[in-house]
Amino acid sequence: MSRHIRRSNIMSVLTVAGLSLALLGACTMLPANRGEFTGRFNDRSADPIGEELGFPNWPAPPEEIEVLLAREAFEIKSRVGAGAGLTGAQKLMAHFPSAGIDVPFKWKRMDGRWKPLIGRLDGINNSPRKEIAAWRIQQLFLEPADYVVPLSVTYAFEVGIEGDDSEPTLDGTKCVLGTLSVWLNDVTVPDLVLEDHRFARDPRYANSLSNLNLLTYLIAHHDGRRGNLMISTHEDHPQVFAIDNGVAFGGIFYNWFVRNWSDLHVPALRRASIDRLRTLKRSDLESRLGVVAQLSLGKDGVYRNVPLRSNLDPSRGVRIAEESIQFGLTDGEIEDVWRRVEELIDDVDDGRIPVF
Repeated sequence: MSRHIRRSNIMSVLTVAGLSLALLGACTMLPANRGEFTGRFNDRSADPIGEELGFPNWPAPPEEIEVLLAREAFEIKSRVGAGAGLTGAQKLMAHFPSAGIDVPFKWKRMDGRWKPLIGRLDGINNSPRKEIAAWRIQQLFLEPADYVVPLSVTYAFEVGIEGDDSEPTLDGTKCVLGTLSVWLNDVTVPDLVLEDHRFARDPRYANSLSNLNLLTYLIAHHDGRRGNLMISTHEDHPQVFAIDNGVAFGGIFYNWFVRNWSDLHVPALRRASIDRLRTLKRSDLESRLGVVAQLSLGKDGVYRNVPLRSNLDPSRGVRIAEESIQFGLTDGEIEDVWRRVEELIDDVDDGRIPVF
């Protein structure tokens, strides 16, 4: 058993059965067959697996999409429901006139109601700030071709343009707030996320799955239900993705009844990713994750994304002040990520977690 021990998430009204499940989920178990893989990764290539293939699962390179979103409005060409989830997600096809390209997005509205313990614009299974933090944290140890989380940003549609009878998310405004996440192409739900034999023989698969598990471990991903993890349908590009990361970074509510990926399940981790983590300081996490999105209210009553500013309140994840909204991780959530980084590196150095 690893030293990676989770703090138990215990609710005062848990049933006996629920309490048992929570305690079982609080301890990280390393795979029993981890040792037999130890010597097989010495000559593995650690190059970004999608670089030479030109981001086959993205409608455009993520950095290009990020620039387009920041500099111009887009036109909505189509809108359809996106699955049977509880958040009312939709799939939008956005057209960017200047670039002449179409980009599909998943759109989720934010909840503007005030909720005890959570507040506004955040939720148990729909947390925009956590989705965006998951997108940003991978940038600390992965190159764009290796990204395992789709680009996610805050966005606001003027009431009436959003395409239905939606009311403003917040009183005194004229817009509907939500998150846009890039809709990936050519991906499917795998029958089995981790195939041990494939991990041992397929370097591309091993690279991608180890990067995925490293990400889900760092963010304490706690919603491993079917459909939240996807794999590319390109046989020569077995990239694996975490497409829904709203239940992460701690919290007392999560899905106990599925195999979650907050623990390490892969037999070994990619050395290049671990070496990138070694260069981090806690201040790097604060500067990258303390504020992940910032919006300012215009005179027309519509919020728009603006450059990130100083953290208004490190103790809160959503900060609403006068005409601005700020999203980020709390000090406590960042401290938990930092603890996981330190313990992970210690376990690698002590030989408890093999690398390749």
